[in-house]
Amino acid sequence: MAMTDPRPDLLPAAQPEGFDRLLRGAIDVHVHGQPDLSSALRNRGADPDVARLAHAYGMSGWVLKSHLWATMDRARAIEREMAGTGFTVYGSVTLNPPVGGLEPAVVELAAAHGARVVFLPTWGAAADIARDGYISALLRRISPSFGEYNARTAIALCEAGGTLSGRARAVVDACHGLGLALATGHASAEESRAVAAYCAGIGQRLLVTHPLHYTKDPARLRELVDMGAYVEFCNAPLVHPDGHLSVRDVHEALATVGPERAILTTDVFSRWVPPEPECLRMFVEQLAYLGWTAEQIATMVATNPRAFLGVPA
Repeated sequence: MAMTDPRPDLLPAAQPEGFDRLLRGAIDVHVHGQPDLSSALRNRGADPDVARLAHAYGMSGWVLKSHLWATMDRARAIEREMAGTGFTVYGSVTLNPPVGGLEPAVVELAAAHGARVVFLPTWGAAADIARDGYISALLRRISPSFGEYNARTAIALCEAGGTLSGRARAVVDACHGLGLALATGHASAEESRAVAAYCAGIGQRLLVTHPLHYTKDPARLRELVDMGAYVEFCNAPLVHPDGHLSVRDVHEALATVGPERAILTTDVFSRWVPPEPECLRMFVEQLAYLGWTAEQIATMVATNPRAFLGVPA
């Protein structure tokens, strides 16, 4: 596909014929823009430049996510830069403490402002705080007051007995009523199961984000899929210096759940990785090497993301 005014430093050094063969029509539903946590924590390019690269790779769009702030205004600004290309950038909100946590009103206001995806708490989740999550560690370096704030505002999705809390149910109900897609954020495996069960009961579209961070148990992964949830497999832990997963772990998990309810994403935002489109291309090319067909990969990067977002095929 053609790209308008590409930046040479962002383009791959060589583009053999068919280099974009596995990403045509893809939508990455987990893109962290520049900046996310801090303007001092740089990734590999300004959002419009990386969006142009994604378009050159044959991709159709992104979901722009932030751990701190709603992204709808930024999504619209990138789309203005991409006018005429057909590339779509979907805004989102993550229900961490800065936006009020598990608040249906926040969901409603985000929807009125053009959000397409709601992420449940990430670093604000009690489960993430209990395991001293990676994002919290980074935020403590940025904000001297963050540790106390994080502990004081921890958000649990479930009651003591394991049932989904009333606030969490109200957020899911708000998403369902407004036609928004919902993702689990950094919920624990048990919380993700409770959210998936509730979503199954009301017909809410759900993505269980990076479940391999929390479990490799095939039965647990299969249970989520059987309840109708999509499950995410992302590239970030495969390229992080402290990552605990390899592409073969993803390959084995996909063999368990099948491509029909799987979504492949990047979730990268570090200076040591290539821009998101190249990370996704590397990811799918490796899976193709391990035996996944072009049709199966298209299901996981194009068909399923559209179904999750509720947009036409």
